Amino acid sequence: MVEDRRAAPRQEAYLSAALETSQGESTIAITRDISSTGLLILTRVSLEIGEVIKLTVVLDESQQPLSGKVVRQEKLEPHELWRYKVAIAVDDADPVLSRLQAAMAAHAAQPAT
Repeated sequence: MVEDRRAAPRQEAYLSAALETSQGESTIAITRDISSTGLLILTRVSLEIGEVIKLTVVLDESQQPLSGKVVRQEKLEPHELWRYKVAIAVDDADPVLSRLQAAMAAHAAQPAT
């Protein structure tokens, strides 16, 4: 059995995002899940462990900027649209991460139509 070493519970969250690498390269990404300590993104570019990146996440037609550090990267299958699954650690005091979590929780609580 694999031990779950996550510092905080994760919440599914598929949101579009713009990513800027530490070298100033810009690309697109999509969030897969978020927690109070970070998020998991899918992207087509390889990032370095320890690299500080900037993300701008789109939430309800507004852009939410945040930055974080790459803590893990997993290469996906070559035929996949998104080539890498990347874990980003974010300062737990970041208000943007809190807003994203609150919005996703509110959305999850709404009844399906």
